[in-house]
Amino acid sequence: MKIIVITGGGSGVGFAIARDLSEHNQVILIGRNEKKLQLAQKSLGDNVSYVAGDLATILGREKVVDFIFKQTNHIDVLIHSAGIFPTNNPDNINNNLLSHYYLTISLQKLFDNSRVLIVTGNPQAIKLAPICELQLNNMMRAAWTVTHKTLLMYLLAGQLKDSKTTVNSFFPGDVKSDLMPYTQSLANTTVPAGKLLALDAKFDHVTANFFDDNGQTVKLSAEKYNRNVAVKVLSNYIPELKA
Repeated sequence: MKIIVITGGGSGVGFAIARDLSEHNQVILIGRNEKKLQLAQKSLGDNVSYVAGDLATILGREKVVDFIFKQTNHIDVLIHSAGIFPTNNPDNINNNLLSHYYLTISLQKLFDNSRVLIVTGNPQAIKLAPICELQLNNMMRAAWTVTHKTLLMYLLAGQLKDSKTTVNSFFPGDVKSDLMPYTQSLANTTVPAGKLLALDAKFDHVTANFFDDNGQTVKLSAEKYNRNVAVKVLSNYIPELKA
């Protein structure tokens, strides 16, 4: 039985992944909405616990990290499914990038031969969108999110290498969620790639790879996406990288 932590686990993509993983594993759900988390826990059963906290804030992360350290001394899989559809730049940076980075770093003492998975966007957008720091409208903010999450994968893969922890990202497919009006109208509520990438032994030593909703590798430009570019770009938002 593995210990699996899922952010954004109260609904949408996170809940769909938790539903697939909770039958035979201990799952800790994280989210901001305690009512949603309570309903998710009730639906999924005794293998599931939860903690409510806003991962975009220092106090929220501290609450979540404290809860997890009291629950376990090891994390097998951390899945970053939390995220927002941003309407301004600070919310995008704090919710869709820094929340992932700082939670992962805060939990790294619990990693040993573990897996970190980052839920991200459509493969075509990630391949075609330029890495650009401008966020002048919703489309540019969406492009910023998927490109910078991809760079985060490369950054964390390097930082967690010593603990033999892999870091990968994947597109969950178009899944019903509260993220935006479009996703609220969708019928699909399954994310098969989540369970596959979290548990299948064939991914034991695979790191810094991006996968589609079927769990197939998506080849990205090595010139555009690599650890050096990740450090250079993400240091604009993570001051520690400049040290």
